[in-house]
Amino acid sequence: MLNRAILEPNQIKAIFKHIETMRNGTQIKMMFQFNYLAGMRCINFAYLQLKDILDDNNEVRDIVFLTPSKNKGTKSAKYYINDELKKYIKKYITNFDLNKRDAYLFTSQKTGKPYNRNSISKIFTAIYKTFNIECSTHFGRRNFITTLLTNGTDITTVKTLVNHKNIQTTSIYYNENQNLLKNVVNSLSI
Repeated sequence: MLNRAILEPNQIKAIFKHIETMRNGTQIKMMFQFNYLAGMRCINFAYLQLKDILDDNNEVRDIVFLTPSKNKGTKSAKYYINDELKKYIKKYITNFDLNKRDAYLFTSQKTGKPYNRNSISKIFTAIYKTFNIECSTHFGRRNFITTLLTNGTDITTVKTLVNHKNIQTTSIYYNENQNLLKNVVNSLSI
């Protein structure tokens, strides 16, 4: 499914407020934050463990390194964690036993095991439908890419941040921003 819409910050906040009212809302909101603030795919955050996000001093890493088993395809990946996401992660893990480094961040209350990707996809889709948005778990990643590009980050840097092999893949995710295009054209004069 190709997601061509882009959300405004107030729409994202409304979605997060809705998530807070849900059962397992804290977990689901954290998944959304990894999706929107780090550009992670569902497979990247679904199986995150404490050892992936914390260094030896139990500080949130600046860069999360993921093995191929936690990434699309056969390659490892790295995701940069900004200060805002670090703050959310620190708050989220306050009830975790930090000595249990193999603990998964997101587990089903029914099974105690990590959510599978299909379950996460269903949760995300249901949340978006509540807001009349037809899209998938990739929507936050698309929003991440488009926001960075719209804010002037060069496409090569964005390609690196989202672990794409080539720039053409990154460009597919970019949603043209009509306001940006209008402002660029209006900046011209003779």
